Amino acid sequence: MVGPERVLLRDPHRYIAHPHLACLTDGSWLLVATCGPRRAVTLHPPLDPEFITIGIWSDDEGETWSDPAPVPGYGATGTECSGLTALPDGGVLLNQWRFRWYAEPPAAGFSSDLDDPQLTSAAELQHQLESSLDLDGAAPSGIITWARGGGAMSLWRSESGGVRWDHIGDPILLPFDGGYGLRGAVFAANGDLLLPLTDPPHYRSVFLIRSHDGGLNWGAPETVAQAPCCEFEEPSTVLLRDGTLLMLLRENVGRQLHAVKSSDHGVTWTTFGPARVAGFPAHLLPLTDGRLAVLTAVRDEPRAILLTVSADEGETWSKSPTVVAGDLDTHDLGYPTGAVAGDGSIFAAYYRRDALGVTGVYARRVQVPPRMNEDDHG
Repeated sequence: MVGPERVLLRDPHRYIAHPHLACLTDGSWLLVATCGPRRAVTLHPPLDPEFITIGIWSDDEGETWSDPAPVPGYGATGTECSGLTALPDGGVLLNQWRFRWYAEPPAAGFSSDLDDPQLTSAAELQHQLESSLDLDGAAPSGIITWARGGGAMSLWRSESGGVRWDHIGDPILLPFDGGYGLRGAVFAANGDLLLPLTDPPHYRSVFLIRSHDGGLNWGAPETVAQAPCCEFEEPSTVLLRDGTLLMLLRENVGRQLHAVKSSDHGVTWTTFGPARVAGFPAHLLPLTDGRLAVLTAVRDEPRAILLTVSADEGETWSKSPTVVAGDLDTHDLGYPTGAVAGDGSIFAAYYRRDALGVTGVYARRVQVPPRMNEDDHG
């Protein structure tokens, strides 16, 4: 059973999308989302210097929410989607990638010979916009008037449930050019904290960084999935009951999810292969009855937000997913995220554009389907 749709974040003057929801150890929930200006054409964070991260808080499992506030605070502009990690000691980590942005055409005294190896001109960014597979309609020329450089991945820690944040460092990610993580970190069975990341501006490799001390210090990047024929990004990871790590990856050449596993705390990973789950990107959720759920979005007709369940820890998935939100009349949708409530239901949040052209974050409560027959899995 799926409950009625609720509006979590909507502003007719803003473009709000790409939510991520985390359950903190005190029982409160924190949801972050990207927020930028509403423009004549859809621009996502890699193409717009004015995106920030905003957060909302709930103390009653999503029944009521606070007003939005910038996370980690004012001044953090030009960001990608941010990831959250709830820590056992009550703290919460925020990982956030921020691009460097430059005026174009140059203002007075602005050097055109920027020492930025990742510099991408306004014309190149405009071409990326026009070639986007998910663009609704034609992109007007000249909408992008800025250049983009490289950037840095910052880690922040909060002891106040995400209200106030302390900067704890910018990990070195070489040989990768960047690190963008949508779903936060996961603890391995040996206690290591693993933060899976994608490599902006390329968005074609997935790697992780590892912490032995709960997120204060981080080691060198360790490759998880990389291949000349593939473009991997936006991993979601979960620790299974036997200590195995399962990671689902978005792959943009074949436009599908792939799965990899590790049985040695993330040191080595299996060869990637199709996960046989419709849609992407993924948010994996362990259920209270031992099963595993994944939330995904399908942008091809019939466009929908889906919840799919596995009874064998991701080896196979139900052939009959639950439609959380269906027949959505826009490509501008997706990035579902969720939390398991105390009664076992799932609070599923996602973004979509409405009939007035405003994009915001919505949510529904979903009663998880009962255990299926084996014939429903494959």
